[in-house]
Amino acid sequence: MRNVPWVTVLLIAAPLFAAPHKIDQKTFERVALEMSGERAQELDRRIVEYHRIQGSPMMESVARDVILPALRAMNVEASIEQFPSDGKTLYQTYVSPIGWTMRGGELWIAGDAPERLCRFSDVPMCVSTYANGGEWSGELVDVGAGTSDDDYKSIDVRGKVVLASGYARDVHRKAVVKYGAAGTVIYPPADDRPDHPDMIRYNGLWTRAEDVAKTSGSFQISANQYAHLKALMAKGPVRVRGNIDADLGPHQLTLVHAWIRGSEPDEVVITAHLDHPKWSANDNASGSALLVEMARTLQKLPKPRKTIHFIWVPEYFGTVAYLDKHPEVRACSSFDDPRPIPIAKAGCVIANLNMDMVGEDTVKTNGRFYMTRAPKSVPSFLDTFLPDVLAQTREANLFAPTGTRNYWPAEMIDYYQGSDHDLFLGIGVPSTMFGHDPDWTHHTSEDTPDKTDASEFLRVGVLAANAAYWIATKYEPTDAGRIAGATQNRGYHRLTIPPIFSEQLANTPLAKESDLALYETVNFLDGRRSSDEIATLLRQELGDAKYDKVWVDRVLSQLAAMKYVAK
Repeated sequence: MRNVPWVTVLLIAAPLFAAPHKIDQKTFERVALEMSGERAQELDRRIVEYHRIQGSPMMESVARDVILPALRAMNVEASIEQFPSDGKTLYQTYVSPIGWTMRGGELWIAGDAPERLCRFSDVPMCVSTYANGGEWSGELVDVGAGTSDDDYKSIDVRGKVVLASGYARDVHRKAVVKYGAAGTVIYPPADDRPDHPDMIRYNGLWTRAEDVAKTSGSFQISANQYAHLKALMAKGPVRVRGNIDADLGPHQLTLVHAWIRGSEPDEVVITAHLDHPKWSANDNASGSALLVEMARTLQKLPKPRKTIHFIWVPEYFGTVAYLDKHPEVRACSSFDDPRPIPIAKAGCVIANLNMDMVGEDTVKTNGRFYMTRAPKSVPSFLDTFLPDVLAQTREANLFAPTGTRNYWPAEMIDYYQGSDHDLFLGIGVPSTMFGHDPDWTHHTSEDTPDKTDASEFLRVGVLAANAAYWIATKYEPTDAGRIAGATQNRGYHRLTIPPIFSEQLANTPLAKESDLALYETVNFLDGRRSSDEIATLLRQELGDAKYDKVWVDRVLSQLAAMKYVAK
């Protein structure tokens, strides 16, 4: 008998759907049959060979040597874009990271019987990112967290090496820059995943240009190594010596762009951050690898109406630099023009799908797959559209030939920040993050390729690719009203207001009640409301006892200034 891929057997053996779905069956099956979890997993294994720190030559290397050639080999239009990254250039309110060229480093217990605690080539995360090159030594001094002045009140750390459990950046700025320590060694707090005492955590100094001369070296050790050092210190002074072969200086933020051009200029943007220390297989080599596989798969479908734009970014910094330097990038429904989505503008962004940690073996990491809703300040058709595609993907019961047969824990969750979707939400673009949580390996040396799963790559890739393709080919302005109605029926009433305004509201005396009233009572998808209408809706929601006319008048004044109140 002919060899038939496992996913093909499933699609032929049983009907895919128990009920009608948004994605037509032929398109869904075509994507599912073409998508390869194994190809994504293999590319993940290539990406993790690079120490991919933001603003570093190493991240530029993986962009130029792995991602770009992979795309061009599939005849996908792709290019590199770079922005200065020097520890002082501002993009909006973000200070760009300084460039960091890292070659090696070691930390030793000094003395008659020297013992190595860290070697970069063995465990790359044991050297704090953006640590300065050089050699130093000194007696170890444990200062606890090491992030506040109180931790140093009765301890002289000048010329010594500080042992602390706080985040490396904060410890280093206190211990080295302020109090004159020779260097820092960071151990995990007692409550940080105590069941895994040998793992090393990801920490960074995030050195700025003006601090380079003051910056020393910094290392991470495991809980077991910390216990070993404490036992030695109980017997007498312990000296350590460290050496790091690295340079700090100006470099570039490197982005990779790829496009499946549509006949119309508006875009569906799909992002994944390419950075993080070696290995970081799930966070976020998995998202970066799956983005390539999604581009390969979608390239084989009929040309979409809207352009599908893939971007591999340095997390946060690359995205904010891109948005800052490309003022033409804007939401199809913006804060200053809250008409139904999308409106007639050239080259606006309809939606953003952000892929961050998408290839996990959910049993090994004890996690579950999720998609985030938008915050209440940004109306998003994705909130009602994506659960439908998730249900369709679940019903297809997809497994990769070499992947697990695990149950798929997957759900839509409330807004969860912490990745590049935040920046698209900041300009009013309906955005979501695809990811996994919880994950005990997150930001540690345990985030390795053996904890990925070809089946998870397949399922998430099929879901995201089908969603992006439908938005790019089928989404129409008339859908806004229909989806808005479905949203209202599910209890989500949205008002388009900027996140900065929502932060101002959080400081009001009636923050909880007023936020609820303002966000969940007034629906702006059908146009602006008058002052009287908004006031009436707020009174209905809050009731006379909680209705604060002074606050309401201030809200109406600010909304009017921002052009949200109809004349």
